[in-house]
Amino acid sequence: MTQDAPLLSCRGVTKRFGKVVANRDITLEVRAGQVQAVLGENGAGKSTLMSVISGRYRPDAGEIRMKGRTVSFSKPADAMRMGIGMVYQRFMLVERLTVAENIRLSAGSCGISAREANRRMAELSERYGLDVDPHRTVASLSMGEKQRAEILKLLVQDARVLIFDEPTAVLSQPEAERLFEIFNRLRSNQCGVIFITHKLDEVMAAADFISILRRGRMIAGLAPSRIESRRELARLMVGREFVLAVDKPEIQAGDPVLELENVSGKGVAGRTGFKDVSLTIRKGEILAVIGVAGNGQSSLASAITRASDSGEPTSGTIRFLGETVEAVRWNGSEAIGYVPEDRHRTGSVHGMSLAENFALTRLKDCGDGPWLDRGTVRRETAQAISDFSIRATGPDDEAGSLSGGNLQKLILARELARNPALFVAEQPTQGLDIAATEDIWASLIKQREHSGILLISGDLKEVLTLADRIAVMFRGRILEVLDALDTDAVGRIGLLMAGGME
Repeated sequence: MTQDAPLLSCRGVTKRFGKVVANRDITLEVRAGQVQAVLGENGAGKSTLMSVISGRYRPDAGEIRMKGRTVSFSKPADAMRMGIGMVYQRFMLVERLTVAENIRLSAGSCGISAREANRRMAELSERYGLDVDPHRTVASLSMGEKQRAEILKLLVQDARVLIFDEPTAVLSQPEAERLFEIFNRLRSNQCGVIFITHKLDEVMAAADFISILRRGRMIAGLAPSRIESRRELARLMVGREFVLAVDKPEIQAGDPVLELENVSGKGVAGRTGFKDVSLTIRKGEILAVIGVAGNGQSSLASAITRASDSGEPTSGTIRFLGETVEAVRWNGSEAIGYVPEDRHRTGSVHGMSLAENFALTRLKDCGDGPWLDRGTVRRETAQAISDFSIRATGPDDEAGSLSGGNLQKLILARELARNPALFVAEQPTQGLDIAATEDIWASLIKQREHSGILLISGDLKEVLTLADRIAVMFRGRILEVLDALDTDAVGRIGLLMAGGME
């Protein structure tokens, strides 16, 4: 490699999926000691490009060079052997194994002995500030600790280019700040860092260089010093002026839709349960539950909706639309709409069409007895595609072909079509661009005219924008319920999320 050659470069990279060109003639360079942010709307081609670089996909045209040498990958292990590794949003760790066992497992596939892996773990953990107990099981770790284990796993395998997909989406603010300190250490050690994000403040604070994709093309590459404001950065992303804000008219809250009285429940697969939760959600209001990921929110959502086995109530009383039931006998209700946290695994079926996905939770509305009225479902799906500005060619597209934001809007449209009395939205805009976020915020505010809404989110801006009341959850308990208009709410929420007022 010549002294001026980039650590990683892409030249003319193109990737197609059938008639869809996800990446078109992409040029990208990452230099040693550089942190580069990759921005773009949902569907712009960011994840596809990162999947090409990390060996998940093979490009249809163009070349990738590592240290000036042309390389070709048929699988992620090939990219890893060349020093390119990726930290995904959904961590690639075995929950029941310890951190050390996970790292030795991955290192062994690259020919690194257990003894050498242990030596590297100790040395690299200290060098990069990745302190995580190697003897703890992954299931017992916080999200930040799991992420640090993932980073350590890649470094043990000699990664020189580290790719992060929405790395702060599941982190608290202190954990996000710590991650950026790790970025600084990676930079100092001449690694290259690429991170995908929609959080413009993070871009301006952490990146040395910004690459912007729009509809599969690289439309800009520039230093943060050349950006005058976040508004200009947003305009480059979406191609028009954009300010993330929504109108929230005042409405009078109505009768209770859901009441929880001292409800406790357990989590599964390493999730935290919840204890003695008492909440009331009324028609016409948005009650937000906020907390750092992993503090019982997902188990609470699952217990209320009964849409998955991620949590179930074990004691307490639930009153829904005036009818009371012991929590242990609660089986959910068809009058509950639910947008789950994981739109890919629990919210949709990728191999099915958009129309089939649109009918998944609405079978009684989509046919007569056991027969599905496919014509009606296709028409309703086409209308949803139009109403919610979903980028798709039609109802017969596979759900797996949609970007995360467009898939989320399809799920939202499906659940709203059920006319629910209670609408539960779990992390509804996680990983979405500003345009998709604004669309979903507006839909939730409009829906509160017809439903009680339970919003579960770790995004403080989202909660303050949408909520009428805010419940802070820590280690499975509701510590306090605040009025969203309380001028002291912001400061108190931050302390409560960290358990500072427990």
